[in-house]
Amino acid sequence: MVGCSRPSRTYRLFFGINISNAVHPTINLHPNYRAMTQSNPNEQNVELNRTSLYWGLLLIFVLAVLFSNYFFN
Repeated sequence: MVGCSRPSRTYRLFFGINISNAVHPTINLHPNYRAMTQSNPNEQNVELNRTSLYWGLLLIFVLAVLFSNYFFN
């Protein structure tokens, strides 16, 4: 075990759930780490087509009508 100064113990809780206090290494060396980090799905372009634009404008219009009494009061 890496970085462990005492033997690990397993504690049994209710309903047969076992909890271990073993110390595990926090650095996992993955061989394809660079390949995993190259494609980030958050950086993809977001498509706003005409249908989504109409749904968004309709939502804004409906919310504006619903809350117009609150805004102009």
